[in-house]
Amino acid sequence: MATATVAPVLGALENQPRSGPVTGWPSILRLQLRLDRIKSLVWIASVVALVVVSAISVSELYPDEASVQGYARLVSDNAAVVVQAGPGYGLQTDPSTGAVLMNELSLWTIVLVGLMSILLVTRHTRSEEETERAELLRSTPVGRHAAGLATMVNALLVNVVAAGAVILGTIASGFGAVGSIAFGLALCTSGLLFAAISLVAAQVAATGRAATGIGLAVLAVSFLLRAIGDVTGSFLTWLSPIGIGQGVRAFADERWWTPVLSLGLAAGVTWLAAVLAARRDFGAGMIPERAGRPAATRWMQGPFALALRLQRGALLGWFCGIVFFAAFYGALASEAEEMLADNPDLEQFFALSAGSSITDAFLASAVLILALLLAGYGISGVLRLSGEENNGRVEALLATPTTRTRWASSHLLVTAIGCVGVAAAGGLAVGIGAAVTTGDSSLVAEMLWALLAYVPAVGVLAGVAFVLWAWVPRLAILGWVGLVWSAVVGLLAQLLDLPDWVVSLSPLDHVPSLPAEGFEATGLVTMAAATVLLVAAGLVGFTRRDLGSS
Repeated sequence: MATATVAPVLGALENQPRSGPVTGWPSILRLQLRLDRIKSLVWIASVVALVVVSAISVSELYPDEASVQGYARLVSDNAAVVVQAGPGYGLQTDPSTGAVLMNELSLWTIVLVGLMSILLVTRHTRSEEETERAELLRSTPVGRHAAGLATMVNALLVNVVAAGAVILGTIASGFGAVGSIAFGLALCTSGLLFAAISLVAAQVAATGRAATGIGLAVLAVSFLLRAIGDVTGSFLTWLSPIGIGQGVRAFADERWWTPVLSLGLAAGVTWLAAVLAARRDFGAGMIPERAGRPAATRWMQGPFALALRLQRGALLGWFCGIVFFAAFYGALASEAEEMLADNPDLEQFFALSAGSSITDAFLASAVLILALLLAGYGISGVLRLSGEENNGRVEALLATPTTRTRWASSHLLVTAIGCVGVAAAGGLAVGIGAAVTTGDSSLVAEMLWALLAYVPAVGVLAGVAFVLWAWVPRLAILGWVGLVWSAVVGLLAQLLDLPDWVVSLSPLDHVPSLPAEGFEATGLVTMAAATVLLVAAGLVGFTRRDLGSS
């Protein structure tokens, strides 16, 4: 953090006596709010924009009771839709436009605020300790739990503002106030619960990336528990923070005790984090890092080997998560054919989605979600460069004969190989799962190529993040905007009725939706060429700027 930003805070902290474990937290909170003023606004604006645009579009697409009833019949007892949306509270008994909106939107909005909260907490706790910037504040009269308290208050403020804006936006879009308030409360308390979980992860892990990985793993497990619980009607839904958040049943006989449950769980998990923080050494995690070898082996020498070692933990986490999701989606493929027999309206629905069959359309949708996860790995792998620069480890490496281009290229190469490997494993997993449940062995090869086809488009998203970091490091975080936009286009384009030229701004839109569509190489070649150009432009920019510049 810049000296000009920290200096006023240090002055305020030095002038106060040390009196307790949370002494100085208001000053740290002001520092965090100042540092996050742009990031928080971007996150809040993204959440609100997603909700408002979706609310307006749902109102236009389902203007009367007949259209709402048709939607309810479409998704009723549809396991594939339940996995990707939720149980459809209110659609079975008294369907309304609000219930349609929640079924289309609530799951992914809760996931978005959960991701926002996880990254916020990790950034101000474990990452600050890892980079030793927290030591600077701890040298002043600051209590041991001051940073944790300030971070949780920061997360609370951000989630409250986001929820308040969502409530106002939903009401302004023509939806009822009661359901809008219930939805806003679910978002706020779910985000706070994920923030508390991330605070515990910050005590357990020894690095910021590991803490973020634990938080994301919890988010993924929450998604799976909710999906299994909603499909089977079991108690597993209530073991998931996402399931508890959706359990408020906004616009469908609201249950006001579920936000209270989330808030109580958040308080309990925060208390656990405080207990763990009191029992560990400052700067270290409950699970310490293993000591390295006294000397590197031959294969571990060189910038590529170093990049591989630095990224192997993240690569393994993304690999396991994507393969698990892929196998899960593949196992549901047989449900697609069964629900067609029970609901003939689905045939027309999937025809509009350009699917040659309902199974193909479902698998194409599953592959798209896996491609979005793959893009998340690609962007995070590229932005590892930013983390290494911000932590001050690059200068020592570049003091050796290693050039800037060779160092940056090593991380890009590891990320590229990782993307191909994860895509191949994910494609095989979803193909094997689908082949086992449907009896069609040809799906193994089809799904393998279907996910591999997205690799060039993932390269474009990662390349944009690389160019932003290489030329203007402070804008590197905007590399995630491309992923968010691709997710909006891929998952909500039909719902939002977006123009074709807007949809085409997503690199993933230029990839054929195999197996629902025929193979077309033009888009893949174009995306591959764009990736090469972006990498070249990024390398030029990195060689022309000063290290540590903004």
